[in-house]
Amino acid sequence: MEDKFTISEELEKYGSFVRINNINTHMWEIGSGDPVVFIHGFMGANYDWRFNMPELSKHFAVKAFDLPGFGYSDKPLDFAYTSEGYADFIKAYLDVCSIKKVVLVGNSMGGQIALQAYMKYPERVSALVLIDSGGCPGSVHFLLFRLLKIPVIGDVTMSFLTRSSVRYALEEIIKDGTIITSNTVDYYYNVYKTANARRIPSIVVRNMIRDEPHIYSKLGSIKCPVAVIWGAQDNVIPPFYAGLFKNSILNAEVTIVPDAGHMPQVERAKTVNDIISRFITKVACGV
Repeated sequence: MEDKFTISEELEKYGSFVRINNINTHMWEIGSGDPVVFIHGFMGANYDWRFNMPELSKHFAVKAFDLPGFGYSDKPLDFAYTSEGYADFIKAYLDVCSIKKVVLVGNSMGGQIALQAYMKYPERVSALVLIDSGGCPGSVHFLLFRLLKIPVIGDVTMSFLTRSSVRYALEEIIKDGTIITSNTVDYYYNVYKTANARRIPSIVVRNMIRDEPHIYSKLGSIKCPVAVIWGAQDNVIPPFYAGLFKNSILNAEVTIVPDAGHMPQVERAKTVNDIISRFITKVACGV
């Protein structure tokens, strides 16, 4: 039986709740200027951008939300937990906010979703920033991901999720252990006290794997500016795949971030913030 969960001050610090397509969505929006939407990775939340949003909000209107099925957004069992379903959700958010065109920044699975959003709604996306992105077949080298994709085993794995296993997963993803505080572990673990939180990840994994070949086959059709950012020590999706994106996407800019794992926006926030800021400014100036 799932524990009752009360929204804490820490949760409220990272946004409020809005309705998008009848889904109660945990949203964080600050700043003004050109709109930039951040899309978190698998089993992540808008909390993943806590070191980026405040700084980048000095220059842009930055927005992040917990994807349906993750974080503190609703997790309905009838949502289309596919790359396309998430792309449609992003479009719905842009419509609600009257945003005509946006820069999408995606980490890991969020990068795969950003790619699908561009492929389905290219007129709504001005540029892409892909951070250790999914979207290449077989790219994820992570035991938890491999377990979750197996029917039944994936569900059993999630049912036994503990605070200690959340810490273990974070230590595999983030190389700088000083960032993994007790508060950080609590934030991610408390998600799994919400309704359906342990049922959705295995569904998402299987759908994302199924979507990868289609997305990869369309990379050559991308015409908007693209920045690819990768942690040099990423063991989840190794830097080899940054090269595949560079070779597949015309004029993609690739930066490898030293001393960073799968979430360089957390581990090397200043470096990543500077890259994103320069890239968006260049795109806005039409350089």
